Parts: sequence; C-alpha cells; structure tokens
Amino acid sequence: MSRSKVRNILLLKQIHSAVAQIRKGNLDKALETLDKAEDSARKAKATDAVYYILFMRGGIYYSESKYNEALETYEKAIDAGSELLKNDPENTNYRHYMGTTLSNTGNLLKNKGEKPQAAEYYIRARETYVNLLAKEPENVVFRSAAGENLNNYAALLTDMGSFEEACEILNQAIELYEKLLEEKPDNPGYQAELAVALSHLGNCQIHLGSKKSDTAKQNLEKALAMQENIFAQQSENAAIKDAIALTRERLEKLEILKKQENPESLEKTENQENLEKQEILEEQEK
Repeated sequence: MSRSKVRNILLLKQIHSAVAQIRKGNLDKALETLDKAEDSARKAKATDAVYYILFMRGGIYYSESKYNEALETYEKAIDAGSELLKNDPENTNYRHYMGTTLSNTGNLLKNKGEKPQAAEYYIRARETYVNLLAKEPENVVFRSAAGENLNNYAALLTDMGSFEEACEILNQAIELYEKLLEEKPDNPGYQAELAVALSHLGNCQIHLGSKKSDTAKQNLEKALAMQENIFAQQSENAAIKDAIALTRERLEKLEILKKQENPESLEKTENQENLEKQEILEEQEK
C-alpha cells in the first residue's frame, strides 16, 4: 500500500474518532484528535479535510464559550473553504459549512461589540443560503440554518437601531419557520426559532411607534404562547425560561408605552373600573 493511501486511512480514522468523542462530550480529547488529524490532512494536502477539521474545532470552541479561539479557527476555516469553492463552486456541502461558519463568526463578532463587521458576515451567510436554497429549496437543513442566521442578523440590526430592516429580515425568517412547522408541527426546534423571530419582530414593531403596537402585541402574545407550550414539555430548558422572561418583558414594555401615549384612555379605564367596583359594593350592601 502506498504511503499516501496509508496517510488517508489514518486521517479518516482520526476524523471519525474525533466525531465519536464529540458525541460523547469528550471535547478536550476531541480537540487533541483534531490536532493530529489536521497535521495528517496538511501532509496529505487534503484541503477538504482541513476545512472540515477547522469547522469542527471552531464549533467545539464556540460551544465551550472560548470565543477568541473560535474566531481564530473560523477565520482559518473561511480561508480554506474559499479556496475549495474556487475549484468546486457548486459543492453544496462546502457552501453549507461556509454559511454556518460565516453566521457563527457574525455571532462571535457581535458578542465582541464589533457590530459592523458582524453584519458583514451575517450578510455573506445570508447570500450563501439564498444560493443554496435556490438549488435545493426543500432542504430542511439549509432552510433551518438560513432562518437561524436571519434571526441573529435581525437581532444585530435591532441593536444597531435599524428597526425597519430588522422587521423585514424577521418576516423572512418567520416565513421559513412557518413552512418548516407546517411539515413537522411537533418539531420543538422549529417552534423555538419561530417564537424567537416573532418575539424579535414584536420588539422591533414597538420601536416603530404606536401604529404598529397592536401588531406587536399579537406577535409577542403568539411567541409567548409557543414558548410556554415548549416549556410545558421541557420544564428544565433554561433557554426557554429566558426566552419566556424576555417576551414577557417586551409585552410589559409595550403596555407601559401604550399607557404613556394614551393617558386619557388610561384615565377612562381606571374611572370605569372604579365605577364598576362601586356598583358591586352598593349591590352587596342591599
């Protein structure tokens, strides 16, 4: 057997071993194995393997909140992926990894406060998934990943004060997740992402003023109902607890703003409530 074939077999074994370790939660061991695999891949000049290894390593660092290491790794992965796509631009696997890497890089930059740079990566990820879905419009993996990127991009736009653009992006995400839920109505992941988009949209609409307040309330209430439904099935899910708290906070903010904008209607409501209480007391005294 030639030396190159032996090297390729060893590389495959190392990658498979790293995947197995990740599934077991042995992330430190997986990183060690990936280091060896990357060395083997570079010696074999297997750029596709290097790309995949960097993609996996970045994901591990990301999951461990080692953001600087993740960002550095993702930047290397983007370079490797770009080189591969020059030679094989139609490869959907390469493009999918690229889309996820770009989106995650956007998340990392957003966390670091580098918002304009983060926006650039979200936009590139969005373009990547638009192209992928043009080729494979029914691919649920691509559709879900595209929706997640749109949610993250819209959250950034909201932070930057670009509320109208954020609403536009969120409507696209909602359309994606509503169609996914039509096909798999019991999928909690799709429900959670749709609820996130609806809650974000309601928040954006609050910032657009009183004309959007009724629509904002509808979207927030719909999001809250979905989140509470998920919580009923996953009571230990901390992310859902946080999402519920955030949506309720947004609903409370909306109610406060409505009262501030309509003090006369608030006074009428309070007077009506007082009158009703008085009538009840008089009836009880008879």
